This record gives sequence, structure tokens and C-alpha cells, in this order.
Amino acid sequence: MLTLVRLGASILFSILCSFGAVAQQPLDIDQLTPKAAFEKGELLRAQFKDKEARGYLQYAAEEGNMNAQYLYAISLLTYHPSSRYQPVAVQHLLEAAESGYRPAMLELYSQPELLSRAKQAEWKQRYLESLLEFAKIEPNEADFYLYQFYNQDYGGDEEKAERYFEQALKAEQPLAMYEQALKLQKGEGFFFFQSNRFKEMNNWLAKAANKSYIPAYRQLIKNYELEGDYKTAYQWRVRLLQQGDLLSLASMGNILLGYSDEGYTEFLDERLGLEYLSLYLTFAGQDRMGSTYRKAKINYDRAFEKLTETERNQHETLTLSKLDSVKFVYMDRYFFKKF
Repeated sequence: MLTLVRLGASILFSILCSFGAVAQQPLDIDQLTPKAAFEKGELLRAQFKDKEARGYLQYAAEEGNMNAQYLYAISLLTYHPSSRYQPVAVQHLLEAAESGYRPAMLELYSQPELLSRAKQAEWKQRYLESLLEFAKIEPNEADFYLYQFYNQDYGGDEEKAERYFEQALKAEQPLAMYEQALKLQKGEGFFFFQSNRFKEMNNWLAKAANKSYIPAYRQLIKNYELEGDYKTAYQWRVRLLQQGDLLSLASMGNILLGYSDEGYTEFLDERLGLEYLSLYLTFAGQDRMGSTYRKAKINYDRAFEKLTETERNQHETLTLSKLDSVKFVYMDRYFFKKF
């Protein structure tokens, strides 16, 4: 079946080239292994350079790298939701799923427009079987995904879902701790004082963040800002930046330059803010989050114009010294799907 899938994909590629669905091959592609091409494509995509990333992901996908097959398919389905791109995306998802890649299986059965109902049911069953096998090896890792499976409408077993969730929470899996915080936010559980609910919710988020789960950082920042606690929110912003979060460069730069909420006025630092925006403009593309890039560019230009010639030279030296040591990326939900 895998051979037929690959044959079908090659035919579709030849048909769709004329429509621009297939990216141009990067000049350095012959020097890269499929794994290296995937990693480069993944990095570029995580820096909003989707058009450039697609060539690397396509090459790695054609060479059988299942991570690339999945991410390239997602790129086509998410950012080019046209019917002419869908067949290529589905073929890559099928290849990845046949290789045992669970995120691809999940995508195939949970998106009703991709396959027939019969095929969806088949991949749903294969996904569950694969997950149960994974649970024998890494039960703590698998429990949360089993909770998700049984908790969804297409899973439908509340008792099993709750059991797997409790196991995942007891094992302090970041996804489970984050989910617990969201449950509290939605009003689950009884608290005599709502301040206690807020405290408990943020405690779970902090635990998840301390295990490097990026969405927990973002939710903590939002929560503390809503409460007017900008000092604590700023502390979490700093920690998120230290995780290499790309958007934090823009948000911190704007905050430090005074182009943000008034609650952050005590943290103004024009030189540091200029450095952060400079790094954001260096690392980030504009294929996504274009408004963020444009805002950062406007604020950067305003601040840069105020510098003396000496200050401008110092600024450029500081920025260049940081470019080789850190890779800033935006970690969306697809960045985490590697189980």
C-alpha cells in the first residue's frame, strides 16, 4: 500500500506543479539529508518563513521523512485551503500514517473532509491501537492522549477519559496540568473564594511552564495581566523569552520601548527594547503574523531614529553578537506533535 501511496503522490505532484502547490527546490538541498532538510524546514516555518520552509519540507517528505510528510501536509491544508492542494496533503498524511506516525493518523480521522467515513473509521481504530501499544512502553506519555481520544465526541467514553486524565495528572504531564488549569478556568470544581480558584489555576499553569510547556507561559501572562498584576506577568514574559519564544522578542521590545499597556511603564528600557525588536526583525519572516512584523518595524524605526551615530554602531554590534547563539521560534500546536 505504501508503494501505491508514493506512486499516487508522485503523479499528483506532476499535475500540481503548474498550479504552484509544489515549492521550488532550495539551492542547498543536495547537501542535506532528509532529516536535516526537515529540521531546516521546521525551523523556517517556526520563524514565519513558510514559503522558504516548504521547499525543504517537500524534499524531506518525498524522501520519506514522516515528520516532514506530516508538517508539509499541514502547511498545505492550513495555509492553502484550496481543493487542489488537498490531494497532495492527504497523500503525505497517508504515507506518514502508514509509517506509524500517530499525529498523521489523528489528522486523517478527525478531519471529515479528508477521507471517506469508512477510511476515517479505519484510521481511528489504527490510531487507538497504536496509542495502546505506545502506552505499554511509555504509559505516562500515552495517558493524556488516551484521555483526549475518549474525551472527544468521536471517542465517547467519559469514564475511561477521566481515568486516563487522572493518571496523566498524577504523573505531572505538562499537557494534563495545562488541561487541569483550563478546566478550573471554565468553572469546574467548587471554590468558596474565586481568588482560590485563580491561585490553583495558576499553580497548575506554573507547573506546566516549569516543564517547558510554552502555552502555559502564555496563559499565565494573560491571567496576570487580566488581574492587573503586571509585575508577575512581566516576570513570566522574561522566562518565556528565555525559552526562545520568537513572538516574545516583539512583545518585549514593544513593552520596553513604551508601545504597550500602561501597566508595564516601570519596565521601560529603550536600549534593550531596541535590541529585542532588532532580533525579531532579523529572525522573523512575514508569511504569517505580518501585522506583528509591521508593528515591530514601525516601532523599531522610531526608536532607531533617536539614536546618535555612536549609539547606532553600538546597537548593531550588540545585535550581531547574539545572532549565532540563539534560535528563536514560534511554537504552535504542530510544533509539539511528535508523539
